[in-house]
Amino acid sequence: MCRTFSCDSQSKGSISTPRGSTKIDLGKLEMAALWRYWRHFNLVDAIPNPSKEELIDVVQRHFMSQPIDELQVIVGFVQAAKRLKTVCK
Repeated sequence: MCRTFSCDSQSKGSISTPRGSTKIDLGKLEMAALWRYWRHFNLVDAIPNPSKEELIDVVQRHFMSQPIDELQVIVGFVQAAKRLKTVCK
């Protein structure tokens, strides 16, 4: 991992990324996926019965407000890839 991040920065803990620079098009998701996200994060108080556009807006705002630890995401991705590789052998 020292190839991507300096060893010194890794030892200091998590690395957060400003999410404002990242744009995710949640409009590509099906309504079922948006509803699952809505229910999982208990966003029901926002709008009682939203249209798809309203649902996308609420989910997008919630998604972008979540802090992200890039190092943790990368490590989790690598671990998942290794598990998948083991299962597929």
